[in-house]
Amino acid sequence: MELWNSFSYHPTVTSWAILSAASGKYIGKDKQWHHGAYLFTVDWAHPDANILDTDHSEIPHEHKCAHIIALDDGNYAAQPNNRCIWDLPSFTIKDSIPDWKVQTNEWNVEDTGAWKTEDTDNFFYEIEEKK
Repeated sequence: MELWNSFSYHPTVTSWAILSAASGKYIGKDKQWHHGAYLFTVDWAHPDANILDTDHSEIPHEHKCAHIIALDDGNYAAQPNNRCIWDLPSFTIKDSIPDWKVQTNEWNVEDTGAWKTEDTDNFFYEIEEKK
């Protein structure tokens, strides 16, 4: 079960060690919980930071990864973070649904306009305030 098309032509596969032996569940479109075991995660981002990519993978509040789950009924699912709850007995103590907040900030530390570097060949340059 997958809810969305691929977010980009550039997937990356990761296997999160903390989830490698985890069982869990996700809430489906049918409003039912589907139980299974974590296999790996697929995430998307453009491979070249110099190329503007306006796909969903580059928009903070639209970005989703897909956790691949081997379901107990023999099927597979690809579900985002906000639909999954993992059972990690040594770490999690509650089985309630978290109140997730959506990431809407686009972070950029280089375009602040508040500072400039000196224009010399010094390796450790001084930073001075813009006037």
